Amino acid sequence: MTSILTIGNSLTDNALLYLEQLAHAGGVSDLVVGKANLGGCSLEKHWNLVQQCDLLPQVRPYDLYITGRETRAATLREALVMHDWDYVTLQQVSDLSWRKETYYPYLMNLYELIKEFAPRARPVMHQTWAYRCDAPLLQEFGLSQEEMFAMLKEACEEAARDLSCQILPCGAAFAKAWAALRFVPDLIFNLDQPEPLNLPEQNKSLIVGYYWQTGNTKTGRAEFHMDERHGNAKGCYLAGAVWYEMFTGREIARNPFCPDGVTREELGILRHAAHAAAVEYGGPLRKQ
Repeated sequence: MTSILTIGNSLTDNALLYLEQLAHAGGVSDLVVGKANLGGCSLEKHWNLVQQCDLLPQVRPYDLYITGRETRAATLREALVMHDWDYVTLQQVSDLSWRKETYYPYLMNLYELIKEFAPRARPVMHQTWAYRCDAPLLQEFGLSQEEMFAMLKEACEEAARDLSCQILPCGAAFAKAWAALRFVPDLIFNLDQPEPLNLPEQNKSLIVGYYWQTGNTKTGRAEFHMDERHGNAKGCYLAGAVWYEMFTGREIARNPFCPDGVTREELGILRHAAHAAAVEYGGPLRKQ
């Protein structure tokens, strides 16, 4: 059996979206996944919640999911003792992932918590990915996609050295897939005055990108938005493929699962990128 507890946010949820389906399709029947994730949650917030829960026993901020069990409200301490975990994953929130100073002291505080309450578990750093190349936030940061990835890669690798742990190299896999897919922003599409429900060409993207929010919006009209960070079907599959190889030791190329919205050609590119990243970062994770 391999058991994983994740302490993360929506980008960890992206990596987990297809993981259990991949495991089932690959004949892996003994994978247990636990999720202590909160959308937009930084390492600092996870640690602050630990301290708040110590002061206020009635506070249970996590909707803890564990494979085969009912989801329940829990603290992080409770999540750590709920199962005999093999691994506990950690990640920094994406808009701080490239700033290594934001990892500390919270990363080490969480590491000490893991050692105390799940002493057999190995910590693992989840390396997330850079924002889409046309992301408005990249302009705000003053970074290119390549620069953001280089900085988050360095920050994650330093964190992994401090914890003496391995890395789940999703960001590296995204970089490799981007190089093969060659996504280019649609410069013809009028982003300032988009025609309702029309979208720019973004089929080669790994990120959700532009979308229309419909239904009960603030104005009652369809609203045009940009999601510059979350994986679409291709991106979530790619992240899941990295986790699948790293946790199971089985090559993703032999796994028949393919999510809707991914062509056979794209599947080959994504499988290759996931495998190459896993090999680059030392292959399957090691248990204690």
